[in-house]
Amino acid sequence: MFKFQSHQDQCRIGEISFGGQPGKRRTVMVGSLFYPRHSMVLDRVEGVVDKVKAREALERMSATSCETGCPAAVMLFAETEKAMISHITTYSEMSSLPFFVDSPSKDVRLAGMRYAKEVGLEGRAIYNTMNAGVSPGELADIAEAGVENCVLLAFNPMDLTAKGKIYLLEDGGGILKEGLIDTARKAGVKNVLLDMAVLAAEQNAGSALRALFISKAKWGLPCGCALHNAVESYAPLLEASKADPKLYRYVDTASCVMPIMAGADFVMYGPIESARRAMFSASFADELLCQATADLVYEREPAKGH
Repeated sequence: MFKFQSHQDQCRIGEISFGGQPGKRRTVMVGSLFYPRHSMVLDRVEGVVDKVKAREALERMSATSCETGCPAAVMLFAETEKAMISHITTYSEMSSLPFFVDSPSKDVRLAGMRYAKEVGLEGRAIYNTMNAGVSPGELADIAEAGVENCVLLAFNPMDLTAKGKIYLLEDGGGILKEGLIDTARKAGVKNVLLDMAVLAAEQNAGSALRALFISKAKWGLPCGCALHNAVESYAPLLEASKADPKLYRYVDTASCVMPIMAGADFVMYGPIESARRAMFSASFADELLCQATADLVYEREPAKGH
């Protein structure tokens, strides 16, 4: 795992670089803000939030990023178009980091991307996500909105194995006419991030780790996942945590490290409030990978002139 033979693409989104060889770059840690049931969201329809708490959370995350050396980005969640625009406005006043425009509604995602372009934030905005259900209309809207950065969700409802994820990206997996990567490129997407689609522990969540490794080797594109999602549904842990609540945090923190050891370029660790423990664990993993790869040669030395 320590060295991929294929060229590893690196893309710059805002001030953060995604992608590269493990041990030769830091893993981008992505925390969620204004997520469902987030207490600082006061009105989910209008997008009203407690700005004091939001700023405090972002400042803590940024301070930890500086302390650990972990690059950071934020997942902005909204359920309505008005809320998404409000969230982007609020966030952009508090942070210069990249942000993922996240919603179960494509209309909300597109509204967010259009607004980001309108106010000059398109270089920092990441469409989250394009998936197996993408329609010709959504693709046309993505192209029209000038989406530069996009997450491709490798969730194949017909095949939850690693192969199912790879086939969806490569040739459509029997769902799309062509692979999700080519589909995104034809829609004008410049920077593609691959999300290996972790939904729940019982839905073959571990296959995401293998698919992550395969995708890095096959395409060299920035890859990652939200293994945190599997922790939320791991029944033995949930039962044991009733008597010992700290157990949940231990396993949740471990879920930040596992994708990194499989080569992940970015990790979605869940609520932004978890930034400190997530980033310190990620920083430790990155440091060990740096040590493990210190003596590996990645590029041929250029020929010297005569």
